[in-house]
Amino acid sequence: MSRPKESRKKVDVSRPVMPLQHNPFAALGELDVLKNLPKAPEPEPAPKPVVANNPKPKVVTAIPRNSRGRLILRRETKDRGGKVVVVVYGFNELPGANAVMIGDLAKDLKGKLGCGGSFDRQEIVLQGDRCAEVCALLETLGFRVDGVRS
Repeated sequence: MSRPKESRKKVDVSRPVMPLQHNPFAALGELDVLKNLPKAPEPEPAPKPVVANNPKPKVVTAIPRNSRGRLILRRETKDRGGKVVVVVYGFNELPGANAVMIGDLAKDLKGKLGCGGSFDRQEIVLQGDRCAEVCALLETLGFRVDGVRS
């Protein structure tokens, strides 16, 4: 139910807008308490890094391959109308794996890949043929990945 056009009020924008007549902050300038405030301390400069005589390049250690466990990837098209999905399974062998952890991992993978998918208690199904990206993401999260890689 909408109102008839005649009853709708329109705002007149043709005339210039008048500036505000009242400044709510004008009274703050007259307060003596605000005039005698101490000045803010200046921030201390950041310490300079110490450079050794023989600097060695820092080696970034990768997460150990088996730190969180082994997951397996497989590619499926069966019963999906020719659409390809990537299935991540092997959670039953992981220590401390539960439905909440698998759900959080599925949500993280779907968000980073920008694809849809689902999960149940034993596997994650991700839409699209993106085995290489899934493998790389799982390895950066600390899992050892086997199965389809490309």
